[in-house]
Amino acid sequence: MRCRGYRGVAFGFALFAASQAFAQEDVAPQVKEAHEAARANAATPEGREWKRDNSFATNRLLTLALNRCLPDPPGDIPTPFSLYLRFSKAGGVREIITDLDPWLGECMTTEARDLPFPGAPRDDYWVQVNMAAPL
Repeated sequence: MRCRGYRGVAFGFALFAASQAFAQEDVAPQVKEAHEAARANAATPEGREWKRDNSFATNRLLTLALNRCLPDPPGDIPTPFSLYLRFSKAGGVREIITDLDPWLGECMTTEARDLPFPGAPRDDYWVQVNMAAPL
């Protein structure tokens, strides 16, 4: 039995690996810039510390936002995709971009704005999260 709250969302936090879900030459410039910024942030000592200390809370909150944006009922086969989150230093989500669908990123940005994400090392701090969801 699946927990309705998660709708079968499986997620893995991967700040260090490049997304395998898309080829760099085929992505929108905005996604490519967010990917590069997140990758650079993840390579720093503060980025590794942020990941270690905040991955569980970030995943939990992203699941809430994603579930609010998923079609009801979702499909059966999980689709892998990457999310790029731009945080404020206080932990507010300024923007979420996805390599899957621009609409999903916009919806998740709206749904995540009031959620209590962990603070970031600085303003405009990009993080990559790889997820899979039945879409």
